[in-house]
Amino acid sequence: MTLDPQPRPADATSDELTDALQATIDRAREAPLYRDRLAGVRLRGVAELRELPLTTRAELQQAGVHGTRAAALAAVCHYGESSGTTGVPNSAWLTAGDLTRSARAIQAAHPDVFGPGRVILNRFPFMAAPAHLIELIAQRGGGVSVPAGNINWDVPFPRALELAHRVGAQVLAGLPLEPVVLGEIARARGLDPGRDLTVDTLFLGGAALPPAFQRILGRAWRARVIELYGSTETMLLGTSCARGTLHLATELAYCEVLVPGTGTDRGGEGRLVVTTLGLEASPLVRFDTGDVVRLLPTACACGDRRPGIIVLGRVEDAVELAGRCLYPYDLVDAGATVAEVLESAVFFTVILPGQMLVRVETRVREQLPAAQEALHARLPGVPVEVEALRPGALLDVELLSRGPRVYKPVVTSDWRRPGRQLLTVGEGLMEWPRPSFGTIVGWLRRLLATARRRRQLRRRFGLARAERR
Repeated sequence: MTLDPQPRPADATSDELTDALQATIDRAREAPLYRDRLAGVRLRGVAELRELPLTTRAELQQAGVHGTRAAALAAVCHYGESSGTTGVPNSAWLTAGDLTRSARAIQAAHPDVFGPGRVILNRFPFMAAPAHLIELIAQRGGGVSVPAGNINWDVPFPRALELAHRVGAQVLAGLPLEPVVLGEIARARGLDPGRDLTVDTLFLGGAALPPAFQRILGRAWRARVIELYGSTETMLLGTSCARGTLHLATELAYCEVLVPGTGTDRGGEGRLVVTTLGLEASPLVRFDTGDVVRLLPTACACGDRRPGIIVLGRVEDAVELAGRCLYPYDLVDAGATVAEVLESAVFFTVILPGQMLVRVETRVREQLPAAQEALHARLPGVPVEVEALRPGALLDVELLSRGPRVYKPVVTSDWRRPGRQLLTVGEGLMEWPRPSFGTIVGWLRRLLATARRRRQLRRRFGLARAERR
């Protein structure tokens, strides 16, 4: 069935929402995964949707590559896979309309960010859907996209920074760690990201982005931070407003928040379950995303009536420490809280038996007691420790700046001309840097210091050496 190209309004009536959900069910029946389980399902109201079984990630994996495809291949223009960090990758098939609906929703929510003449450094990995949404937004008049995916040897971090500087990018789009890395490289080159670059917006998604982390990034770049939320399977689920509230894109997805152990959606915190309204090729009915979210209890001051949420992270990524359940959101927020006090953006959080260790690069070690106090306040009752490290100990900017140079493939080499005297196809494809003696000494020093600290922590907590995987 063809999907109505106009997204459902956020204030749709109950009957309109029931019709939209039924349309998703009718489309989903065309996919092998749902053919039998949704046979004959006819909703008389929104409440009846909750009587249908959940769709789990395990079921998507078992269904295989074409398990959720409900459209003919002739109607599909894009195939994507989840990263597979928690198991076998899940497949997603998208029509041009599927991509357009998410791109249009982003552009409509942020017309001041994505508009004619705005230059966007697109650092999202090319396999991830946001990379393609940025390109589509640009094609729809939302700016000029500079495709520079960060998992791309042709555009390593140093070149990405050079591109942003050279073309005058106003928007940096990518994973939350992207502005941290680019910011450190900029400072190593004597540049202040907030003063010497023109970026005024950080459009970030794909990992936890709690307030402390947003403040660090926003302050360093003197830029607004916008959070992007979604997944390969569901596409866009929401973006944050000018007040920093992450609003669900109710025109594209019907969301339930199921309280653990009850299966009901009567609580303010629980697992996010999504029924897509904006997908034609791979529709999902009551898909358990595995994400735990917290519904905000009050309406946002921005005036957007759509629900606001905090994404705490995947259930399987939560850790138990001192009787508390800590989600990725809490772990990143703890690290960012310490880094903020120590005037840094580079931190790494380690969960040890009965304790959390936050390691931070800093030049203001005198603030260590204040950082420890801030961390205790953020996680009362949890044993925590802060370790201050010299700059470069956690993020080796020198190493990142010496990535291989990539060339167009060649099968000939004229040694009579100036330049490289190639002997193999591999040499023609890339040129690896030749480190100086000082660089090698620096690498070895960092390697030995990290290895020494690892041995100290193993002995201190009685941990065996981890097996290589």
